[in-house]
Amino acid sequence: MEYIQEYLTFTRVFLFLTGVFFCYWTGVYIYRVTWHPLAKFPGTKLAAMSFWYEFYYDLWPHRCRYMWKIKALHDEYGPIVRINPIHIHIYDADYLDEIYAGGKHKRDRDPWFMHMSKSGVMTWSLIHTQGHEVHKQRRAALAPFFSRRAIAQLDDMIGGKIETLAERLSHLRVTGDVIDLTYVMSALAMDVVSSYALGADVGNLQRADWGKDWLDAHRTAGYIRPMGRQFKWLVNPALMWLSPSLVEKFSPRTADLSRKLMFPMESIQAAAEERERGGGKALEANTRTIFSDILDSDLPEHEKLPGRLSAEAAGILGAGNEGTARTLAITLFYIYDSSEVLGKLRDELKTIMPLPTSRVSLEALEALPYFSASMTEGLRLSHGASSRMPRIATDENLIYRNWVIPAGTPVMQSMYLHHTNPRIFPQPFVFLPQRWIEKPELKSRYFLAWGRGSRSCVGMKLVTPCSPLEDHY
Repeated sequence: MEYIQEYLTFTRVFLFLTGVFFCYWTGVYIYRVTWHPLAKFPGTKLAAMSFWYEFYYDLWPHRCRYMWKIKALHDEYGPIVRINPIHIHIYDADYLDEIYAGGKHKRDRDPWFMHMSKSGVMTWSLIHTQGHEVHKQRRAALAPFFSRRAIAQLDDMIGGKIETLAERLSHLRVTGDVIDLTYVMSALAMDVVSSYALGADVGNLQRADWGKDWLDAHRTAGYIRPMGRQFKWLVNPALMWLSPSLVEKFSPRTADLSRKLMFPMESIQAAAEERERGGGKALEANTRTIFSDILDSDLPEHEKLPGRLSAEAAGILGAGNEGTARTLAITLFYIYDSSEVLGKLRDELKTIMPLPTSRVSLEALEALPYFSASMTEGLRLSHGASSRMPRIATDENLIYRNWVIPAGTPVMQSMYLHHTNPRIFPQPFVFLPQRWIEKPELKSRYFLAWGRGSRSCVGMKLVTPCSPLEDHY
């Protein structure tokens, strides 16, 4: 025993464990570039060996730059590249429908990339649902609330909020104050979405700072994601278990995000209690929200738990806030930056809006060709989900040219790289609504702003009614 104690010194144990660690990871790296199912795919060996290659471009010393490095890898290796140990990235505009398939083709989300789906914070939201069948079930429950018919019934509510916004902008026009249009559009989007989802808006249109903290909190989630992918063992428990007051000491923005994620719980809990008091009966029509209707749906009871619905609400508020705000702000910027575009748009809008205060329906807006083309071009240039969008074909190999991509492999394209592909979109960084009128097939074949297939954006119809502001000025 004394010999063992004498032999097992701290230094020897440390050196032994270090040697085991080194040998293990050396074996992992060798396996990934030699015997791994993706070993023969084009790409740099450093990316194939380790996720640290992505860390270098997305976290430190660079920040969120890996997408542009991926483009450089495509320039060097061709249209199909292995960009980390488990991911295949394709840069080919004609290969969208195979990756983002619909119908009977099963496509799961990638759990590594969508790290928050494992955190417990957003695990029950539609946007972070990993499995195809569960996603299909949850989407079916939400889809009726974002249909053309349902959104058309929001005309008066949305019109009223646009008028509130127009009044504030008119005042600012007199005072000459400079505003950040992204925060302004975020206030509009948040008040519209929260009114529809929760039954009452958050009041951002009335706030002096336009509810800046909401958009900043949702942006924080984007900053956290690259860290969460690399360090799930640290980030996910922090989001799930640490109190905002404790997190506040280290990262005020992360703490605010945690509070915002929990915000819908009060409204969801109230709807659940109201339903329980009514013996499970449906609420009156004038008190209904998306989530009161979900409580009365045919979903299994475990899908109606307040925690699950709160996560769903947080997902809807997040998606409806930042993406919508960015799209509207960028679209309005490009419209006002071009007198030609602005003139054409005003002339067309006047055919259905004789007065700036006239309210119009979703159907009437969608019937305007130049307005629709302008919105589509704004969506193309706003890059709502600018990073890559992985999908996993669980039951089939994917064939790309001479390459067979094994089932279960996360395969993806990137919206930003796709929408700035000069082969498909000449002058890709110029705002040209006319391109969608001259070549209407572009939208069905190459438009990716809403995603594609079975996981396309469920709330796409909500952006258009929020956009006819240009006729007020």
